[in-house]
Amino acid sequence: MKFFDSLFLALALCGVAASGRAEYPVQRPARTHAAPAESSFTIYPEQPKQIIKGLGFEIQSDSIASGNLGLPEATTSVPHDLLPAERERFYHELLKGFRYCRLAGGLYWRGLDAEQKFLQPRWPEQLVELREMIQSAGIEGVSLEYWSPAPFWKANRKYTGADGSENMLRCFGRNFADDPEYHGDTNRFLADFAIANRRDLETLRANGIPISMWGLKNEPTVDQKYSSCKFTPAQYAKTFLAVAPQVRAFDPKIRIIADTAFGWDFKFIRPVLNDSKTSGLVDDLVIHHVGSDANVILDIPKEKTGKPRFQNEFEYLAGPASPARCLNTVQHIMNWFQVGEAPTWFWIHALKPAANAEASGYSLGLWRPANDTNVADNPQFPGLKPGGWTWNKYNWHAVGSFVRHLPWDSRAVEVTEETRDPDLRIFAFKKPDGKLTIVLSNRSFHEHTFHFATGLSGATFKGFRYTPDMAGENFMGVEIGTLRGDTISPKLGDLTWEFWEQQ
Repeated sequence: MKFFDSLFLALALCGVAASGRAEYPVQRPARTHAAPAESSFTIYPEQPKQIIKGLGFEIQSDSIASGNLGLPEATTSVPHDLLPAERERFYHELLKGFRYCRLAGGLYWRGLDAEQKFLQPRWPEQLVELREMIQSAGIEGVSLEYWSPAPFWKANRKYTGADGSENMLRCFGRNFADDPEYHGDTNRFLADFAIANRRDLETLRANGIPISMWGLKNEPTVDQKYSSCKFTPAQYAKTFLAVAPQVRAFDPKIRIIADTAFGWDFKFIRPVLNDSKTSGLVDDLVIHHVGSDANVILDIPKEKTGKPRFQNEFEYLAGPASPARCLNTVQHIMNWFQVGEAPTWFWIHALKPAANAEASGYSLGLWRPANDTNVADNPQFPGLKPGGWTWNKYNWHAVGSFVRHLPWDSRAVEVTEETRDPDLRIFAFKKPDGKLTIVLSNRSFHEHTFHFATGLSGATFKGFRYTPDMAGENFMGVEIGTLRGDTISPKLGDLTWEFWEQQ
């Protein structure tokens, strides 16, 4: 198998193939019919929906091989690799405005104690660096989610899989009855495992790292050469019921998320949800939408438990970032907040190593590792020196526009569409100060006029325009003037999105 064929397979296995959903292509597909030249919407500012707490990102705070093909010993990571001035620029220019940092337990935080039971810094400064990043950027806290538990708890006694080994918890392995420590006692094993999970939370807190969310397992179906651990739905539910009470007891303010698999049925956590005595252990239902078409949220099914739903991993696994994917990301965020009523939305990596095969589709920015001193400048990133970083504009313009214009604890408001078109989207919210913002986006291949009744008499709105290649000063968008009236009618070019903010 050629390298790029095997790379595509490895990348696909960690999201798209497992989910059964097609990834949005590098070049957008043609429409089956022409878009209308204009459309009408009504905003209802006095009909509030969910509170939008803020956006999240993931941090590569330890190394992973290019193409996700293993765990190198090198400490290639951020903020570790960045020069002091570049760290400050990273914190204040890219991360400022995000609320949550997704921390991959057993992957990007994978140091161990001597018995390999508990997570520790893999180098002395690792958690110090994360604390500095969180404090300097003003991030509320981490979402600790395990890719793999520490090796002591695994049947194969290591983080990784995809090699025929039993990549699962020891208590679910074939030979657990003969286990020299637990002798087949699953309940005792899970009780000890739960205490170990709590110990990891205690380690973060002792190092000054605030914790906002906790998740038992990233993608519980996945068996990979990077950190992973497979569960069946019954195994996941049994383990969750052992561990989640320890998390609650440690800090009831930490939001417990589940199950970060790929289906609206949430089949791994469903046994817990179906029992009224245990469903309260779950705060949010979380799905992975890696690279999916924004349109999938338009058909979101009703969740009978009424629990909030959001996605916490979005990236493009195969192929580069592109203008078409930029608009797809914009509309994915808009649809999740307006139609999916999500309280948050996560991109995956803030930064990826510039030379990594997956970097373009995964990252908001790219950095040159500190040990990358033996090659000339990358011609794609002239002047990028070891320890420096730069923007990955198509991903960053999409996500960064919302980081700049959507304050924490804004509240979505009701919108009706005369005719729903998946390429012409709208999202409306009130900022904490009560001012209304309307977001519009157009990927219909033609100019389009949006007529919308604002629900506000005599209000003035200022427009800020974005395109995949244009984001204005400080990524605030290009100011395009004001519109006033009960109904306003901005005209958007193709591959354009705009924020209209009440003055």
